[in-house]
Amino acid sequence: MTATPRRDRVPTVVFSGGRGAGALIERLLADRRVEVSIVINGYDDGASTGEVRRFLGDALGPSDFRKNAGRAARTLATTTDAVIDLLDCRLPAPCPPELADQLADVIASGTGPEAAARIVALSRRLEVADRAAIVQATTAFEDERRRGGRPFAFADCAVGNIVFAGLYLLAARDFNAAVRAYTAMLGLPDGLIENVTDGTNAHLAAVDDAGVLLATEAAIVDARRRNRIRSIFLLDRQPPVTLAEEPPAVVDAWLTAHAAAPPLNPRVVERVRDAALIVFAPGTQHSSLFPSYLTEGLGEAIAANQRASKLLVTNLQPDADTPDANGVDIVDRALHYLRRRSQVALPAPTLITHALINEPRGDRSAPAYVPTGAVGQLADPRRTWVHDFEAGATGRHDGPKVLDPFLDELLAGLARPRVAVLLDGTDAADSVLESALELVRGGVGSLNVDLRVFHGARTPVDGRAVAALPFPLIGLPADVSQAFAAAADAWHADYVATFDSSGMYWGEDLVHLLAQVAIGRPAAVWGSRRLSVRDVHASYRLRYRRHPWLGAASYIGSHALSLLYLVLYGRYVSDTLSAVRVVARRYTHDAARPPGHPQHGQVLLSAVLRDQAELRELPVRFLSLPSSRARRTRISEGLAAIGLILWLRLRRPPRARVAADRAHALSGPAA
Repeated sequence: MTATPRRDRVPTVVFSGGRGAGALIERLLADRRVEVSIVINGYDDGASTGEVRRFLGDALGPSDFRKNAGRAARTLATTTDAVIDLLDCRLPAPCPPELADQLADVIASGTGPEAAARIVALSRRLEVADRAAIVQATTAFEDERRRGGRPFAFADCAVGNIVFAGLYLLAARDFNAAVRAYTAMLGLPDGLIENVTDGTNAHLAAVDDAGVLLATEAAIVDARRRNRIRSIFLLDRQPPVTLAEEPPAVVDAWLTAHAAAPPLNPRVVERVRDAALIVFAPGTQHSSLFPSYLTEGLGEAIAANQRASKLLVTNLQPDADTPDANGVDIVDRALHYLRRRSQVALPAPTLITHALINEPRGDRSAPAYVPTGAVGQLADPRRTWVHDFEAGATGRHDGPKVLDPFLDELLAGLARPRVAVLLDGTDAADSVLESALELVRGGVGSLNVDLRVFHGARTPVDGRAVAALPFPLIGLPADVSQAFAAAADAWHADYVATFDSSGMYWGEDLVHLLAQVAIGRPAAVWGSRRLSVRDVHASYRLRYRRHPWLGAASYIGSHALSLLYLVLYGRYVSDTLSAVRVVARRYTHDAARPPGHPQHGQVLLSAVLRDQAELRELPVRFLSLPSSRARRTRISEGLAAIGLILWLRLRRPPRARVAADRAHALSGPAA
């Protein structure tokens, strides 16, 4: 069959700095239907990243790439915490020579001086492949240092910055190739993090409103001073220290003579061209964001994409580089730099379609927040959204509050989700057909989903009845669980649903669960018998009237499982043993417990809750059938379930499974 591509993701570009866009990026990464590219610049020259730039001599700064890669890798679980923590770990200050000179050996051996205790501890937790990659890059840096004889100040330097420098050297001094190598080391997909330029080295400087030169990026963001920036400049070299003492005319002439215009990264051109959503994130504007907008050709590329929604999200609180700016000022300056200091005539509606300006609630102290400004002064205030965009009083943006009004509209236009349903719990053809007909009577044909229903009946289901169904009803070979898992994978299903067709449940209730899939695409929808209170009480009276002690054990055991999830994950799941559920296929990779396996539900719950993904519970009706008609959970199986839940919570997810989960989440289905 020829594959027909489906539009099942929203391509999104976020112009970001080091940390200011954290809440927005977390929201975007949380939805597998959003394809994210985080675009940043490398003009940082403070602290250890400045030392790396000084040592290499021709490289941009790695810190913001390291920070964004670490945050994304932790959010997506593409590598272990030990890798991320080690790369973010800073060398001690002062740094003993035996550590500075032998960092690669310390990481390789997991032994070292007392000052390296944290690095040693993290190194011992690394997997073999991760350790080898980090050691290789660190060794490349050490070899360059010994070969050139140049000094390097190791104190308080992030290990990741040294690793990045090593990757830069291994990539023949190609900065963007080093970015790709670093993100690949963390298991991130290619293109998730991009440098805005082609990698050409450049330096950032600024002039304040008094005409004073701020010769470095570090000076621009220095929290000890309130910098009222008049303009920023990209330069082919860092200004000499003495230039700040020269008259303004001399400073201006030097800045003009050494102006740089780094070309736009061709990969960013493609991402911007295809984007449905472009986000200009909050952050330190004059160092993290405005310099990116100055990139040659970026404004034109953004303006050329007339389909995308383009959001500028203003800061919540003032920064050192914008001490007196209001929200409207930030919008105006962003437009100024997107037009390369107003030298390129680009209409404002083609650059920013929505300006999201924060207005804190009235009970907060106004000086702690960026004021809104005179919204009426904007050229077209219709596209300005003034709202409280803060998450509580955290000082961070509320990602869903900012983005969901736009994402909801974009996601509504995606391809219909594919759901593979297994009619489990019976091998009788009539029982399978009854469940299928209940789906029809429940209105499954009107749902915005593509459905395939599978079963393991030993005899054929009536052909005429099957032909009249609004969905395919497909028989499976003897090994039903494994065959169903393979069929769902082969079809590239987005979701997998299981339904006990023994007669205990009503198929109409499964329709209500399936309807949730098209509303926000949750990770899982769980059918809960306990939410059907009348059915619960009737079941216990009928089933345990002769053995009340068994009823008490069953009642206590089911609650014990629910409380265990509450303790381990902070989420109370009312019916952990339900046989009616719909789960995203990326959580169904446990080959030992495929769909239909008695412990499959615990595997799914543990995976979803560990991921902190969205789990919805809906009530389902049920009948209490004898064990000859329906499978019952034994006390021994309940105890085994407790052990399995504890083991799944305490173990580290296998790397292969994490990689497979993320690969599926990013690749999307194909027909």
